[in-house]
Amino acid sequence: MKHLKQQWKTRTSIVLIVSVLVSLILVALERTDWAMQINLQGYSHGSAEGEKPNIAPVLMYILPFVKELVLIGVPMLLTLGIAKLFGLIKKRFKRAD
Repeated sequence: MKHLKQQWKTRTSIVLIVSVLVSLILVALERTDWAMQINLQGYSHGSAEGEKPNIAPVLMYILPFVKELVLIGVPMLLTLGIAKLFGLIKKRFKRAD
């Protein structure tokens, strides 16, 4: 618990700043011609009514887990990599002083 109280303002500020930046990037992306084209074109989920899906039944159970791993795991690994990189840079600057 004592580690949570250390530098909580700095950590909270970083999370807030990153969240705002990601939100601004997504809003900017939404206003592009590419996004408008996708919205106009539309997307249908699955096949037409009455038709069976054109995918193996095993994949129907495996693909949601792969999706979760990708959507959660990739940002997690990127965040850990950036945090380690900042840690290394910080250590090198401390050694130089």
